[in-house]
Amino acid sequence: MSRSARVALATLLAACACSPREVEDQRQKLLDSWGRDVLLVNYAELEDHALELESRAAIFCEAPSEAGLASARDAWWAARGAWKRSEVFAFGPYQESPWRLGSRIDFWPARPESIEMVLVSEEPLTPEAVDLLGAAAKGLPVLEYLLYPMVEEAVEPFVRQPRRCEYLIAISADLRARASEIRAAWDPEGENYLAELVEAGRGSTSFMSLHAALGEIVNRMAFTLENIRADKLGKPLGTSAGGEPQPTLLESPFSGRSVEDIRDNVRGINTLFFGDPSTGALGLDAYLDAKGRHFDLRMRTAIDALDAALVAIDAPLSQAIYDDPGGVEAAIERAGELQRLIQVDVINALSLTVSFNDNDGD
Repeated sequence: MSRSARVALATLLAACACSPREVEDQRQKLLDSWGRDVLLVNYAELEDHALELESRAAIFCEAPSEAGLASARDAWWAARGAWKRSEVFAFGPYQESPWRLGSRIDFWPARPESIEMVLVSEEPLTPEAVDLLGAAAKGLPVLEYLLYPMVEEAVEPFVRQPRRCEYLIAISADLRARASEIRAAWDPEGENYLAELVEAGRGSTSFMSLHAALGEIVNRMAFTLENIRADKLGKPLGTSAGGEPQPTLLESPFSGRSVEDIRDNVRGINTLFFGDPSTGALGLDAYLDAKGRHFDLRMRTAIDALDAALVAIDAPLSQAIYDDPGGVEAAIERAGELQRLIQVDVINALSLTVSFNDNDGD
């Protein structure tokens, strides 16, 4: 929606003095669009890329080659992007029983010792056995560790240790299954967790009102930025270790994707705020405009500033925490500015309550 169209819509709504029911309808449409046109689109993409990775891993392992490894890596990279763009939705099937799928898909930082224990084991990697593995022994970080061995000849470990390929194929199949499971958990044609948001106040057991459901997601935009600032950048930089870099706390260290993971998080926030014409996704900006509260320029400026600071980290984050700490600190500052804009100004404009980040204290 263009700026002029949003202004016209806001003027019209202000003139009509929307009833409480009309306001509720607007919230419901926004939440429904976020579920159908953002989250389910991303999860369908994750599922597609996970299926592609499973196929490419099998092809690569039939005859290991540099080209085959690169192809499998491309599929992993794409799956990782779809997942990271959805990180705001780290609730419901992501962390609640009976699903608790977040850690099964993306337990990080990776624990190489847990992965190596599986690699040296002789236990068959059947689907049932993989299902019983701990979160640290499967998911996207494990696939990254396997696909990006820290050696000059990256294909050689697969040739020398056939178990590496067995593990790669088994974990790829598990990722595809978990990706299907989390999409189905949200899908209205599946378990329909989306109804917990859209029907809040009218049968939802998770949210007492649409206002509370909206608050959950807006707060989680801020939580995602807090996690970027504190966990994804600050901890590896050593902010909680006396300034001593902590490379083992990086999110995606083996592939060099740590910064891109964060940029995908920010892209996800950008889509929720501004919408996406390509999928028809509605944005929070139009809802705010309709309330006479305009944040378009400030949000675009803050998002662009954070992305520019991330792009300016031109080395892998594993190197930048040593060689460019000032650049990492600049990104932390920009993330904090965007977090405060959402957590203070936007939340106040929506009359929402700031809630507790359930990652705090982890």
